[in-house]
Amino acid sequence: MSIERAYSYTDIERKEFKVFELEGEWRRHLGEPERASSILIYGGSGHGKTTYALQQMKMFCQYEKAHYNTAEEGMRASFKRNLKLNNLKTVASRYTFQSEGYDDLVQRLKRKRQPKIVIGDSVQYVFRGKKVEHYFELLKMFPDTLFIWISHEQKGGPKGAIAEAIAYHSQNIIHVKDFKAYVEKSRCGGDELTPYIISKEKAEERELKLLKKG
Repeated sequence: MSIERAYSYTDIERKEFKVFELEGEWRRHLGEPERASSILIYGGSGHGKTTYALQQMKMFCQYEKAHYNTAEEGMRASFKRNLKLNNLKTVASRYTFQSEGYDDLVQRLKRKRQPKIVIGDSVQYVFRGKKVEHYFELLKMFPDTLFIWISHEQKGGPKGAIAEAIAYHSQNIIHVKDFKAYVEKSRCGGDELTPYIISKEKAEERELKLLKKG
């Protein structure tokens, strides 16, 4: 049985990787993510995960078209409200959205000229009935696509085996709590010390509540 040759330092030095050259606050926060693989966002219910993901999508729409899979929330008034609150109308021609499971998402992405940024909300709904292997198969099928996954939180980490596998594999892991986004791990130069503020007003409200409980 033949195996592929091992690479040398010279090989990787010559290789050029495609990255998003982000600017300003997003560059500080996320670094320079590759235009492939995954970013994982996780947190408890009501802490700002969807708002943060939509803000991230809006930023990435400057570089590529995006597709938001609202598998968990669906086409509801709450999702429409989130789009309006985050002023997604300004990039309306740069993204699409639908509520679908893993198999339908795969069929969509196999079509010609599909977006190269895909947001899956949430891991638990997109991969319902699937296994960890399906995540890695998805990456193999679409090696030039950046997947941004949103996950529920359980016992202080991403919920379930698939979300855990995505976390280990992701270039950025982001924990959302009280409308602040903390980079827990970054392979692309993201700031692991200072959080990104999703909503200054709501973050301050949460801090005030904690002080009153205190």
